[in-house]
Formats: sequence, structure tokens, C-alpha cells
Amino acid sequence: MYPVAFLEIVRLMVDELETDQLFIPAGIESLADAFSARVFGGRSIAQRVVNTPVSRVTRNSEGVMLTLADGSIQFADRVIMTASTRAMQIDMALTAPASALSAQQRSAVNDVHLTSSSKVFVMTPRKFWLDENLPANIQTDTLVRGVYCLDYAPTDPNAPGVVLLSYAWEDDAIKQLALGNNQQRVQRLVADLAQTNAAFAQYVVPINNDYETYVKTVDWDLEQGYYGAFKLNFAGGDAQSQQLFFQFQDSLQPKTDPFIYLAGDSCSFTGGWVEGALQTGINAVCAVIRSLGGSVVPNNPLDNMSPPYDYSGASTNEDREASGGR
Repeated sequence: MYPVAFLEIVRLMVDELETDQLFIPAGIESLADAFSARVFGGRSIAQRVVNTPVSRVTRNSEGVMLTLADGSIQFADRVIMTASTRAMQIDMALTAPASALSAQQRSAVNDVHLTSSSKVFVMTPRKFWLDENLPANIQTDTLVRGVYCLDYAPTDPNAPGVVLLSYAWEDDAIKQLALGNNQQRVQRLVADLAQTNAAFAQYVVPINNDYETYVKTVDWDLEQGYYGAFKLNFAGGDAQSQQLFFQFQDSLQPKTDPFIYLAGDSCSFTGGWVEGALQTGINAVCAVIRSLGGSVVPNNPLDNMSPPYDYSGASTNEDREASGGR
């Protein structure tokens, strides 16, 4: 991941995104489940959701036209897009020439970098690393890369263990895509791990040798609707993030209001983090409210946020002195 822009690392450190993290045994989806169970107006959010694949999103004189996977058409007054940028391009044709987005915004959606990532989980009969005094984390420079031991039942010493046998990124993740079925892949990775810690590797065997039930692989590049793990800019990529992040402000002028607003962590400055999804989601909701004639509270992002960077190279020394420097 060395090609990733150092600004991404700076944000991670300054925003303390990896500080005071909590392990959620029920999985991060429990957060979404809790939100969807909330009731207002006599109905839960889940009851208001229509789970229908969308194959195209376009703006026309009638509003926003949604072409569904079955070929039918529906219209919406306003639309917030929260899919990954690659899904916006591949699945929803949002960057086609007739798109409501500007040329710069279409380029950003098409070209912003999403990382490749692969994970291979193995459920083992026991938490062997505790019994055998073995490390719970191993980092290598070989094919397996990162190994993590996960304890989903810390109060039950007899519960099965979970080994994230390989957590790999970018080229290292791509290398694993053709390793074969679960058994072939796990055994190849275990053989690789044995070069680093043979004592640990011998225990990485799924319960009952059942590689179909007790092995889970996730290759984010192959996941439909994702096409990658999450956004991390290459050097110079912040200009693309700016195009995506501030797109919601096009709603300020009726002539430029696209009725379609981009959100989600892929359109934020903190790709891969809930914070980026929440911030862009709030921005887009403010755009919807204002666009439909509603009012938003003071100090809202529409009126109190503007692009802080000049990537054009057009600013002069006089400009910088007039603004007090940077």
C-alpha cells in the first residue's frame, strides 16, 4: 500500500480513526440492524425499505429516473447515492454522457482509487493460540501477509477459535484470486505461514476438516456491488475526493441542482470509515431538504462549508498573502 497518498495516513493519525476502537462480536451489521429497527410514524425504517436492484440512474425533465433490474422504470424527486464509486459507474451508469454529474465529477467517480483486499477466515476447534502460548498476530512479507486470531467468545474457553489466516491488500490480494477452492487456498496459505511459524500453522485446520462450512473467503474485487474494498487515494487523488465530497453543494443553485447527491465513504475524505459515510450522508440529506424547499438549521454544511483546497495551481503569491497564507 506504499503508493497510497501520505495525506491518507495523516488523516488517520490526526483524526485518531484507529484510537479507542471496540470489537463488536455481533458484527458491524448490528449497527445497521439497530438503525433499521427504529420506529417513527408507526413504521420502522426496515418497513420503508424497498430492496430492488437499480441498473441505471438518470436525470430528466420529470425528475430522477430509476431503471430497475427487471427493466421497469420508477421516478423519484431526489436521490442520494451511497454505493461505492465503482458500483455507481458499473451498475448504475451514473457516469454515462447523459449523467447529471459534471465532467469533472464523472471522471472522479470513474478514476478514484479503490483498494483491493482479501480475507480468509478459518474456524478452528479451539482457541489454540491461548492454550499453546502462540502469538495472536503475525505479520509477514510473504503471501499470507497478516494473520489475526479472533476470540468471539472471550468468556467461554471451550468455544471454537477464528483465525483470519490472511488479510492482504492490493497486489498481495490480487495474487490470491486464482488459488482455487477453499481447501486449496487455505492449505496453500498454511504452507506459506509455516515458513514463518510452523508451530502456529499446524493448528490452522477447520473444524472436522470441513473447508466448505468453516472457511470463509472475501475477495472484495469480486464482490458484486463493491468491486473493491474501499477508497484510498493515490498521490494527487485528493482533487478527485474534492469533486465527490462537495458535489452535494450543486443543490445550492437551481440551474446546477442535479437532484442526485453523492454520499458514502467512497465520496468522503475518509474512505473505509463510518465517519466518512455519516458525514457525506448528512451533507446529502441537507441538500435534499434545501432542494425540496425546506429549511435547515444554522451552521449547516450547505452554507458553512466550502472547498478548502486549490489543486488548480492557479493561485498566486498575492492570493496566498491576501488570504493570510497557508
